Amino acid sequence: MKVFFGLLLTTLVNFSCGIVGFYLAGSFLVPFIPQQQTIITNYDYLWSFFLKFMVILILTWIMHRVMSMLDTPKKRILFIFLLGSSFSIYNEVDIFWANNSLTWSLVIIAGESINWLITGYLLSKFVKPKHLGAL
Repeated sequence: MKVFFGLLLTTLVNFSCGIVGFYLAGSFLVPFIPQQQTIITNYDYLWSFFLKFMVILILTWIMHRVMSMLDTPKKRILFIFLLGSSFSIYNEVDIFWANNSLTWSLVIIAGESINWLITGYLLSKFVKPKHLGAL
């Protein structure tokens, strides 16, 4: 139950940081925002939350599989940060043939990387190894 609560809290923080970061970047970098006019509905927010939950759930499962190597919180945070940042880069890989500017894509990648750093920190507090000598 503790791990499920941690997954839910981590997903909520990741989702909230993503929304806040997107609106902050949008307010400071208005000329670089892509000119796609889409209406975001409540269904889109719920679907996005579910997808983030699934990604964090899969990352937690992967972390459980290699837990013997992730014996310190620093290693667990770095593990989630690197995997999450690589997902962020992959998500923005279309920067070369999309209408988005390079500046906008780099800001999104940097913001998502910071978001995954916070996510890794929170997840490392709830998912801990059980073998002797681990912190």
